[in-house]
Amino acid sequence: MKKYFQFSGTINGTTYLLRTLFTVILSIPLIIIAIAFAAIVGFELLDSAGIDISNIQETGTFDQAELEEKMEERFKDNPEELVTLFKNAFTPFWIVGFILTIIPVIWFGIATYYKRVSALFYKNRLNVFFGLLVFEIAADFVVIKFDNWLSTVFMIGSLLIFLFMLIKDSGIQPEDHEG
Repeated sequence: MKKYFQFSGTINGTTYLLRTLFTVILSIPLIIIAIAFAAIVGFELLDSAGIDISNIQETGTFDQAELEEKMEERFKDNPEELVTLFKNAFTPFWIVGFILTIIPVIWFGIATYYKRVSALFYKNRLNVFFGLLVFEIAADFVVIKFDNWLSTVFMIGSLLIFLFMLIKDSGIQPEDHEG
C-alpha cells in the first residue's frame, strides 16, 4: 500500500488512468463532508433568517422569491452577522474532517502525476513536473475566476495534457515500471 503514495517509480498510461479514477473514488468522503457541511450551514442560515423549516416540510413547497426576500431583509442591515454565522460553522470537527479527507486525495493525485511524468520525461522529470503543476494550478484558477474564452483555452490545454500523458508511450517495457 505504501508504494501507491510514494513518489518513486514510474507507471504506464493504463495505470495512470486507473489511478486517476481511484483519485475520484478517494475523494468521495470529502464530497460527503462538504455536502453535510453545506446542509448544516444552510439550515443555520434559514433558521437565523427566521424561516421555519418545519412549515416547508409540512407543505412540501416553498416560494423561492419569498425565501430570497426574507434572507435579504434579514442580513441587509447587518451583513457581519452572515459572516459570523459562517465563521461559527467552521468548528474544529469540520476543519479536521476536511483536512483528513483532502490530504490523501491530493497526495495520491500528485504522486500519480509525478510517476507518469517520470515515465515520460525521466531526465527532466522535476522541471516538467513543476511546470505542468504550475500550469494546472493556473488553469484551475483561470477556470474558476474567469468565464471567457481564456478559461476554455485552459480547459482544452488541461485535457490535451491528460490525453498526452495517457496515450504517449514512455519507451519503458510494462514489466519495468516500478510504481
